Amino acid sequence: MKPLDIPVPEYGTLTQLADDLYWARFVLPFRLNHINLYVLDTPDGWCLIDTGVNDKATADHWQVLLSGPLAHQRVSSILVTHHHVDHIGYAGSLSAITGAPVYASDEEAKHGHWLYNLSPEEFGSIMARTYQRYDLPSETVQRVATNGSRFRANASPIPNFREMKAGDKIKTRSGVWEARIDTGHSDAQISLMDAERNLFLSVDFLLPRISPNISADIRNPDLDLLSHYFTYLQEMTALPADMSIFPGHDWPFCEGGKRAAALIDHHHMRLNQLEEAAKTQPLTVASAMDVLFGRSFGDHELYFASGESRAHLTHLVTTGRLTVTQTDTAVDLYETV
Repeated sequence: MKPLDIPVPEYGTLTQLADDLYWARFVLPFRLNHINLYVLDTPDGWCLIDTGVNDKATADHWQVLLSGPLAHQRVSSILVTHHHVDHIGYAGSLSAITGAPVYASDEEAKHGHWLYNLSPEEFGSIMARTYQRYDLPSETVQRVATNGSRFRANASPIPNFREMKAGDKIKTRSGVWEARIDTGHSDAQISLMDAERNLFLSVDFLLPRISPNISADIRNPDLDLLSHYFTYLQEMTALPADMSIFPGHDWPFCEGGKRAAALIDHHHMRLNQLEEAAKTQPLTVASAMDVLFGRSFGDHELYFASGESRAHLTHLVTTGRLTVTQTDTAVDLYETV
């Protein structure tokens, strides 16, 4: 996808995307080193969409925006589109600073609270059991058991949420944005569309350059999230080619239907790779990672790469292309039917 001819916002500034829509870019302390946050101008005040992680860089950047380009009216609401730390991490602090209520879908709110309320020991224990099932090296399993909570390390206390449901509308000074809720990259991500003006805030489910991470949920790794994501992508293939799409990472783009079709092909290619590899010998999540990625990862990226591999294996089991059994050492083993 080619980026639209819109300048990326500089630090402490907003780029106007429509009469009622503004774009800010915040840095992240990860390999995916930025996040796009958005602001809607409503008759009640600013609606801030997503918050960044809980760190000093994020806190400082919000202070610059709130005392600068956002200073002339109040913040009336904060919308957290999903529970991933780059979107929810600073929500509690931002709500405390602005006094604004925070909205989320019910499932994303529950997931965020669940993760934050786990003690470092509980989180480490869950991750160790998960990585054991994945057949990752024993030193990796031991390390993750004592590394604490990667979620709490990047999140302020999770606030109480008001629920936003599919079909709810945000009325702005120039239009009406309708919420949709989808499953795949997360449980129930909220995205916003103003169909009349051909504008779509796709957040993380439809990105122009990278494939959104579809990872097994550590609460229920057997849940077939990829099947839900295929349902979403199939619907997205019907997007108007000239609809402006504003994602959570990278840059605004058009031709969302073409991008959705490419993502469908990408995931089917990965599924075929794994099925072919399983014809040679049974797969574990660890060996599936070798098939899909062919390289090693640091701890942060390992979480996503292993989860993505597990999600694809789960889909192959759900669709009857592989079977899964568990070895005496509690490792999941995937074989052809």
